[in-house]
Amino acid sequence: MSSSLEEDRRSIREVDDKILRLIKYRLELAKKIGKRKKERDLSTVDLRVEKNVIEEALRLGKEIGLNEEFTEKVMNLLISESLRAQGRLAQGRSGYLYGMFERVQELESQGEKVVKLNVGEPDFQCLPTVKTAAREALGEDKDIKYVSAAGIKELRESIANMIRQKHGLKINPNQVLVTLGGKFAVFSGILASVSELSRVLLIEPYWPVYEECALLAKTRIDYVHTVLENDWRIDFQKIEEAFDAGTKLMILCNPSNPTGKIIPKEELEEIVQLANKRNVTILSDEVYDAYAFSPFTSVLDTACDNFIYVNSFSKKYGMTGWRVGYAISSPQTILRMQKIMQISATCVPEFVQMAAIKALTIDEKTVATFSETMRRRVGIACDALRGLPLAFKKPDGGMYVFPEANYEDFNSNDFALKLLSTQKVAVAPGEAFGDYPRCFRISLGTSEENIKIGIERIGKMLEKWKG
Repeated sequence: MSSSLEEDRRSIREVDDKILRLIKYRLELAKKIGKRKKERDLSTVDLRVEKNVIEEALRLGKEIGLNEEFTEKVMNLLISESLRAQGRLAQGRSGYLYGMFERVQELESQGEKVVKLNVGEPDFQCLPTVKTAAREALGEDKDIKYVSAAGIKELRESIANMIRQKHGLKINPNQVLVTLGGKFAVFSGILASVSELSRVLLIEPYWPVYEECALLAKTRIDYVHTVLENDWRIDFQKIEEAFDAGTKLMILCNPSNPTGKIIPKEELEEIVQLANKRNVTILSDEVYDAYAFSPFTSVLDTACDNFIYVNSFSKKYGMTGWRVGYAISSPQTILRMQKIMQISATCVPEFVQMAAIKALTIDEKTVATFSETMRRRVGIACDALRGLPLAFKKPDGGMYVFPEANYEDFNSNDFALKLLSTQKVAVAPGEAFGDYPRCFRISLGTSEENIKIGIERIGKMLEKWKG
């Protein structure tokens, strides 16, 4: 008996040896293919080829009796490692964004005054009634205890009612999760929707947090690149190719951070129809919807079967530091996201949630002043940018402008560092948002005077760069 067992174990080791040697050989072939692609100036990623490889593997797996999910997972791992061997695998770009933030903090600690056009935080103050609600919740006779990880019932009901009134969509409180800002809604939404080696689709340029969260989940990230010359429009054919390759989750930011692009209703509905057909979940980050200056369609206004809607109180109500956001999805998805909240952050403090309830009672005309202020700032920024050696599209919404330098040799990271050190102006380099070395993001979260001063100094730096 023991002899037979040892023989079987030895046979497994021999098989393992063969498998590892074949994998080594496969990676060497992948490197050769990568070099040939580079010589022909071809993209490293070819989703149509990947689709064919996976389909052929699934056919063979079925023929020899392998589990389909296991076969697909093995092939996705092999493809990911092949891309790594070719030097093309997502590494995360948030360092460009947060590195600039840290440099600004360091300069300010030394007494330097910096014009901050890099941070996505509007300088709006929440209304006094919101602070009063928090103070009352913190009264001396109040116990500050844990509450449900899903959020207190009163806030979830208030959010559900607000969604019904705004979008005409019947939402139950068990479809609402209260989170530590919109960022945690994104994070828990991604982790609740995918597993290791699942495919996540991002639209470039993108907020780098999406990529970092997907990397933490050990997913495969695919990208659809958009360009200024085409008004940042999404190529539907490329989305279809990505879906064909096995996308599980697509992330949209609407209006876009950093471009301010609003996805037109017809294009969004076309994406939703294809997602429904391919059983793809859409995570729609709509935290900038309060700053929409053109007609805006939410994913909640479409017939999307599988969605995670993300929003927060930060932009609309001037509550960035309060860290309260929310997600809306199916009860099953919300439960999975709630578990992530339970084991990581426990809950959003109750007094913060009471303040959020109060915020939802504020008259729409009152909070609309924030949107009008941002619209005015967008106009001022665009007027100031005209005449500089930059190309840009006036944003449809949001709080950013994302110009592109007219210089072929422009490197936005170098430019941003020199702009900060010599002109004391901070912007976010384009590399933070994807393959955009000639772009940089200007945040309009500061005063009109600072925006004018900052852009004037940007112009001076561009002249020196040219010289």
